[in-house]
Amino acid sequence: MWRSGSTRRFLRAQREAAHILAATLELPRPAAFRSHRTPPTILEGRLGGVFATTVRPALAPPWPTFVFANGATSDGRSHPVVRRLELALARSGYAVYIPDLPGVADGELSPATLAAATECAMEVADAEETRGGRVGLVGVSIGGTLALLVAADPQMIARVSVVSCIAPFSDLAKVMLLATTGMYRALDRLQPYPVPVSLAVGVARSLAGMLPAAGDAQALSRELRTLTPDTGDPLSPLRAPSREPLGPESAAVRALLANRDPERFDALYSALPHAIRETVEALSPVHCAPRVLARVEIATAPEDKYFPVAESLALAALSRGRVTVTSGLAHATPRLDPRNLVDLVGLDRFFVRTLVAAGSTNNVFAAQE
Repeated sequence: MWRSGSTRRFLRAQREAAHILAATLELPRPAAFRSHRTPPTILEGRLGGVFATTVRPALAPPWPTFVFANGATSDGRSHPVVRRLELALARSGYAVYIPDLPGVADGELSPATLAAATECAMEVADAEETRGGRVGLVGVSIGGTLALLVAADPQMIARVSVVSCIAPFSDLAKVMLLATTGMYRALDRLQPYPVPVSLAVGVARSLAGMLPAAGDAQALSRELRTLTPDTGDPLSPLRAPSREPLGPESAAVRALLANRDPERFDALYSALPHAIRETVEALSPVHCAPRVLARVEIATAPEDKYFPVAESLALAALSRGRVTVTSGLAHATPRLDPRNLVDLVGLDRFFVRTLVAAGSTNNVFAAQE
């Protein structure tokens, strides 16, 4: 049975989730959703050493608070869907912080990206305006992966109210295999899973961010950062001889990216410098998800164009979380499909659980379904 306070939180979250989902999808909303909502305050500034947008509700603080991590988009925190979501959350009484994390706009995940995300979350948790000193972490795609990594950080474990992510990946090594060969490893079997070429470019730039800041590695880093998703095979330049001499470690990185044979991947991955393999593991939430204490909510499309559903299922199993598989998503973007409104209901429930957990004072979800 629900306690009366839990029931009230749930009903309020249901009302607010409907408003937020409608705003994100740009659907007509009843006047009751609009008339009583004072416009929030939007501030631009610095957070955790990076540029960020802060959206503050009109209500007096302290507020339940979210830190939002984008996926790979050149629009960054100005993406129209992100703007609609942040404004809808703020009108519902939640403060929202959206940092421009280094590299994310180009699909890059590196130690610098994670360090910035963690610093942002800690700064928000420490703010006087943050209710209870705890933050909700929301992320899409690579941003969802970052949210899980931050939630597992020893300094943040007890300071996160909820992790809510859309289409994250669990294992960067498996993503490297997928991006370079078009094959995904599930239950020790390889299966084809075509992905956009931008994923290969993101993997290349991520490896560039892991290379040492000196010597021949910098020549390779510059080469990797010139790759773009403008061609059908953006990694093809790496299959030609390097223009500059490379040492064995840099050559191993280049060889892995140039490879298209999935049967060779494991040997090429093992040949990578030990420091890079350690970094790949540190940026893979599959290795740290069991440490997350906060409620974990994951939503993904049945056939996400970047990451298979198995990635979300693995993360949910390790973090004791829940996966919502819904055609109401097109990768990281909610969409309305009149042919399957049941899936839209599933997405609504995903939002409801996220909002209830963000407003709770406990690490454990207050209301049971």
